[in-house]
Amino acid sequence: MTNIQRKNHDKYMLIATLPLIFCGTVLYGARVLLLCAIAIATAKVVDVVVSMVRHEAFDSTDHSSELSAVVFCLMLPVNVPIYVIVVSVLMAVLVGKHFFGGKDVYPFNLAALAMCCAAVNWSDKVFVAVTPFSKVDLWSGYTTGATVTTAGIVKAGGVPTHTTMDLLLGNHPGSMGSDFVLVIIATALFLLITKKITWHIPVSFLATCTAIALAFPRIYGFPRLESLQLELLNGVVLFTALFMLNEPTTTPHTPKAKIIYGITVGVLGMAFRYVGGFELGSCFALLLVNTLDGVIERFADGTLFEKKAQKPKATKTEKQSQPKEENLKKTYKAQPKGTMDIISEAEDNIDEVLYSTRTISLDEIRRAEAEHNARQKGDK
Repeated sequence: MTNIQRKNHDKYMLIATLPLIFCGTVLYGARVLLLCAIAIATAKVVDVVVSMVRHEAFDSTDHSSELSAVVFCLMLPVNVPIYVIVVSVLMAVLVGKHFFGGKDVYPFNLAALAMCCAAVNWSDKVFVAVTPFSKVDLWSGYTTGATVTTAGIVKAGGVPTHTTMDLLLGNHPGSMGSDFVLVIIATALFLLITKKITWHIPVSFLATCTAIALAFPRIYGFPRLESLQLELLNGVVLFTALFMLNEPTTTPHTPKAKIIYGITVGVLGMAFRYVGGFELGSCFALLLVNTLDGVIERFADGTLFEKKAQKPKATKTEKQSQPKEENLKKTYKAQPKGTMDIISEAEDNIDEVLYSTRTISLDEIRRAEAEHNARQKGDK
């Protein structure tokens, strides 16, 4: 769906990712910058090439592809191979965006689409983590600090040993940019205060995730609040709420529809997270809910179950009495005129001239008829 604030949204959200990129660079090194640059370059190249193929002017104000590429990249581990990023971003931008019409009309969240593409094809390279401050080779990504993610430990029923402060600061094995909880919260508050985003979708999404995590804790025998903490402070829950659920093209516009949208993504995301094959359930849930965007809008407006107004059908008598002028004209034009038809038409024209222009007496009518008959005899 089109949003006239699209350009400004992308600009502000790209700026909002800079603190996360900086924190990732501090913990994991310069490879974070390299991978983000490659993701942005891939997205930009696809946009330019598509514009050339379509013989259209390139829209330099459209930053939706670059934003989606950076958001996707920040959800990955720092040791992910470069080809995973290139192929996933290419598929998301080319297929997910341009195959559906391009800017402002694509139906699926591009970052979620890229992440699902990478998860399905290279799960062994996506769902790993690197211990902070481990040495990572700039180009190959080789490191001796590879380990299991904190979210993976929770999914397996284990209990991570990291402190609450480590979880808040992102100081634990995870992705290169989506685990810095305090930075994400501060960024979200700034964007909300400056009215660059609205609260409806993030709050409804997080409230739903919180309620499900409290009602159905995955770590049995563990205090519910501590289990909730592990659910929300690892993985990409808060990151999804801020950087993926506020994407204007693929989300509803009315407040009520946004709340329903956030609740739906929260329910499906937690369901996928609990019983799915990957610990990253929110991206799959988001793509599924994207297909229901129009349904959610109509449900929120109360028009989902309304029947379309139908024109009343004409009765049999009315149908018979309706003139069929077009058919008569076609029939009249299709039939060739005979001699008698031409004479009859000429007489009608004469009569119309003689008798329709003014009121005349009976004597005048008789004289006119006599003259008319005399002319006809003279012609013969």
